[in-house]
Amino acid sequence: MPVLSLPDLRSQLAKRRLAPVHLLVGDDVRRIEEIVDEIEATVDEGDRPFSVQRLYAAEAGGSPVDIAAAARIFPMLGDRRIVIVMRAERILKPKRASKAAEIDIDDEAAEAEDAAMDLAALEDYLKEPVPSTSLVFVATAVDRGRRFTKRLIEKAAFTEFATLDVANPYERRDVQRTVGADIRQEIESHGRAVDPRALQTLVERAGGDISKLRGDVERLLLYTEGGTRITTEDVLELASLETAEDDWAVVNAIGDGDVARALRETALRLDRGDSVHALVGQLRWWVSSKLSLAAPQRVRPAIEALLRTDLALKSSIGDDRVLVERLVVELSGK
Repeated sequence: MPVLSLPDLRSQLAKRRLAPVHLLVGDDVRRIEEIVDEIEATVDEGDRPFSVQRLYAAEAGGSPVDIAAAARIFPMLGDRRIVIVMRAERILKPKRASKAAEIDIDDEAAEAEDAAMDLAALEDYLKEPVPSTSLVFVATAVDRGRRFTKRLIEKAAFTEFATLDVANPYERRDVQRTVGADIRQEIESHGRAVDPRALQTLVERAGGDISKLRGDVERLLLYTEGGTRITTEDVLELASLETAEDDWAVVNAIGDGDVARALRETALRLDRGDSVHALVGQLRWWVSSKLSLAAPQRVRPAIEALLRTDLALKSSIGDDRVLVERLVVELSGK
């Protein structure tokens, strides 16, 4: 099948049209997650527990044989079934293949490795996909030199997501322009404009990390909520380069009333894998020990915000990062 651009894919999803096989590739994790959600939304919400199945490649229940078997199951409700294979790079670009590529592995060796992975079941499925199933592979990267990957790209509706991790400086410039246009569109969809210089700075500060860029955009939208324009000053406040680790930096920034710094430090904490519950615990201490002395009138709404966030985190209601960032904004008094 031909390459399917992201706008064309979204247009098809809006019409609830899916190909028998899709391949989504890229390291733009947040954007791909949005598309996966949109794919699932093509099935009526009440039918999804029976008609949508997520598998994780190379994990329990995620072998090539399991994937092919899941794709062959007919819908229990409705007329369509969706099988989504997450982390498909484990099949499409396994670590062994990556190492072998460094020594110029020949086709015969690659085919032998494919056979060892028992990809025959998936190869057979690609020859004749089940019409009532849409099989979706989601991968951060693929090895286009492997036999199975070549066949998958030939059969699938292939959508490649933009990345900032480009070594060639000339290609990098074009990629930054493309990604910048996408970011501008996203910001404008939230009712805000962005200065050209601010947009350029935002993309540059992300380096080669598209996920960092998406996170910076989310924080900027939150930080400028109620405004109409994102300026370079806003970007410089939120989209920092590197900051020394400080476990109390979030609390100190909130105490100073500096919401931009607080959001930036929150992002650094979460990006390095710190527990959201530990951070909420620190904020609870700050409210009871510091805010109660400095601004007693703010304590009650602060405690309500803490309890609401704590309940949402424990109930898995919403994205943990978004919940904590909104809490930080509330406690900062913005």
